Amino acid sequence: MSKKDDIQKIYREVFNDSPEYIKMLFDVIYNDREGMLLTSPDGQPASIMLLRRFDMKFHDAKVPVAYIHGAATRRSQRGKGFMSRLIVDGLREAAARGDMMVTLIPASNALYYFYAQYGFTTVFYMKEQRFTSLHSFTDGEEDPGAYHPVTDTDHDRLWEAFNRFQLSRQCYILHTREDFRAIIEDNRIDGGNFVVMARDDEDLGPRIVSMAWAVKRNDLLVVTDLMGEDRPARLAALRQLRALNPEMPFLLYAPPTDRTGGRLMPRGMGRIVNVLECLRPIAAANPDLRLKIRVTDDFFPALNSHTFIMEKGQVRIDDSYSGRLDFDVTVDVLASVVFNSAATADIIGFPSVRPMISLMLD
Repeated sequence: MSKKDDIQKIYREVFNDSPEYIKMLFDVIYNDREGMLLTSPDGQPASIMLLRRFDMKFHDAKVPVAYIHGAATRRSQRGKGFMSRLIVDGLREAAARGDMMVTLIPASNALYYFYAQYGFTTVFYMKEQRFTSLHSFTDGEEDPGAYHPVTDTDHDRLWEAFNRFQLSRQCYILHTREDFRAIIEDNRIDGGNFVVMARDDEDLGPRIVSMAWAVKRNDLLVVTDLMGEDRPARLAALRQLRALNPEMPFLLYAPPTDRTGGRLMPRGMGRIVNVLECLRPIAAANPDLRLKIRVTDDFFPALNSHTFIMEKGQVRIDDSYSGRLDFDVTVDVLASVVFNSAATADIIGFPSVRPMISLMLD
């Protein structure tokens, strides 16, 4: 059997996904260069993961990051350390191929503690916003009739709008055109709703201004992402979801920076594997920033355990520096400094940003 066959076999054994979803995952998403497999001492496939590669919009730059998808160990091989070895292998592979960070979405709350052993920290959050079945999603600011649903399936048009929306986000794991196709297909397989709203432009005609994805979970409609040019456009997408689901309460996964309310909840974790590549975009975007940062990384001491000098828009390593440090942190604490709220940024004197992750086929 090929590596792909072995990975797919374990995936089918461990995950309760539909055959249609698994076919889509391995026909469309799977890349043999990203597939990772560990075998037992007797040569039997034991543990798997996909170390997928994405770009991340980060301080107006695009930096490569890894995303761990489908990490699993065969039931008969659990408790033998295979997953621990595979995670370490994945971190090393990500660092070797030039990724700035490895990201993941834990499948359960308990796994947050498991991944923390390897330097992961919770950096991705979302705002949980709940609405009753009577909520109409109107705010009186604009005529609801100005918006209408888009029913055509012109992929180029949909992709152009989606890409415009994702690039407007401050710090976001970006999706390719192929990812976008898979996101739509995943929603269809789940029996969900994908709504697209347009507003008429006097010069250009109908212009896509918002889109949303939602799936039913028990008696709740979970809106897994909502994108749009402005608040009225996003409300139009929610009204369309309400028209399709008239008697269901909504749970919206809103961006962590959303100011309209909601409870801030953990969404995913990140592990910086290349500190220099993390700090470079920050320095370039903030040329007046002058900081001395010492970082300790027990997993990657040669790569990351250094003193980094940030000044004049650049970063350099100077381990001979013996002056005052602005930060003296472990690599996981550095992630909490780099990825944090604007309020925290003001307090600590660092241009922190809140990253966002969504639509990861999780």
